[in-house]
Amino acid sequence: MATLGTTFLGAYLSMGGSSKADANTPPINAKNKEEESFIKDFVKKAQGEKK
Repeated sequence: MATLGTTFLGAYLSMGGSSKADANTPPINAKNKEEESFIKDFVKKAQGEKK
């Protein structure tokens, strides 16, 4: 029983952790907020046209 408990506890702990925020997109290396918002809007429009 102790072996199974340890095994399941180890599996539970190893599967936990922090979730990554939006791992599907690469990081945006903008020089300022205006450039970053332009890039985000452009990507949204491009994805909207694709669908």
